[in-house]
Amino acid sequence: MTINPEKLKEKNEKIKRKIQETKKRREKQACRVYQLKLQNLSEKDIEQFNRLFLEGKWFYNYVVADIPNRLKYETYKLKEVEIKTPEGFEKRELKVISSQMKQGILERIRENLRSLKSVKENGSKVGKLNFKSEVNSIPLKQYGKTHKIFRENNRIKIQGFKKKFRVLGLRQIPENAEFANAHLVRKPSGFYIHVTCYLPKEQVINEIQKKQIDEPIGVDLGIKNQLTLSNGEKIRWQVPETKRLKRLQQSLARKKKGSKNWWKTLIKIRKEYEYIANKRKDFQNKAVALLKRFKFIAVQDDSVKSWKDGLFGKQIQNSGIGGITVRLRNLATLIPEMVEFVPRFEPTTQTCSRCGHRQKIPLSQRVFKCEKCGLEIDRDINSALVILKLGLEAEKENSA
Repeated sequence: MTINPEKLKEKNEKIKRKIQETKKRREKQACRVYQLKLQNLSEKDIEQFNRLFLEGKWFYNYVVADIPNRLKYETYKLKEVEIKTPEGFEKRELKVISSQMKQGILERIRENLRSLKSVKENGSKVGKLNFKSEVNSIPLKQYGKTHKIFRENNRIKIQGFKKKFRVLGLRQIPENAEFANAHLVRKPSGFYIHVTCYLPKEQVINEIQKKQIDEPIGVDLGIKNQLTLSNGEKIRWQVPETKRLKRLQQSLARKKKGSKNWWKTLIKIRKEYEYIANKRKDFQNKAVALLKRFKFIAVQDDSVKSWKDGLFGKQIQNSGIGGITVRLRNLATLIPEMVEFVPRFEPTTQTCSRCGHRQKIPLSQRVFKCEKCGLEIDRDINSALVILKLGLEAEKENSA
């Protein structure tokens, strides 16, 4: 089959032109990811989905086994791959996974390699990409081909599947949302679609500003009280491991590894972990929703990871406080003038919020007593007030 060079050149120019138009359109849009749950799945559907994720694992491990020779553009055309089994190498046919899905997995491997390279350039020691025992996410890279949403009857069509699946959560997506790529995700509680959408940036900003009060707030992150606000309010939550999880882990340890009862117990453990993670995420969502009510947010760029690696690993894990800073960074990307991060090593705990005098204060002392002006105030509230003061000063300098 001969390819006309002029038609190929015209096609490439058309693709480049569309990419440039999309980039310009994205500058005025805000990205949002919505989670949709697949409903009313039959046993045959579940079996086909599990086969899809299994083939995704085979394809991923096949490419990782020989990256220089297999990470090529033509690899997505493969209809079978060679995998390692206890009896030796066997060839397995790829029946369910589509070419576009395989292209998405190849792009994921390239992205992983780029991440390893950047980590190595920063001076850290890195190894090779590891093989995966499970793949629980399949990229759906092109809306209209790998997946398509039908609003009128709450259905979604996934490439490789004949039927349209009913989804829960479609009504949360605004009518004017522009659909982009998605991910098919397997969780212990079922199968989900994480859909990436783009909304007009002005619309998203207006929705946030509509609910705001004209008041700035300083936020001090902590261990005992996860959030301490400069207005004196303290927010505290902990979601520890449940008693049921501990009982299941004990039960798993007594069972023969790989047996049916072992797998049943493992599935229950995974569901319990998902339940705990959802509760922590719910607390994070409520805390961020509260902070969004303020017109200006000042927060210190604390190293939550060092807290976890130090003496407070269990408290940090049970609260998931690191997710708060991530959400605030995303908010700062959308509305830069709304969030200000105070430098990490600024001594906010040792500084008086009234006169600015700096003094050493041990961790056990929970009341700040200024040696200069005599101010007595809760240690965390004082720190939040200092953070607010520094944040407002930095915001004035940036706007000047």
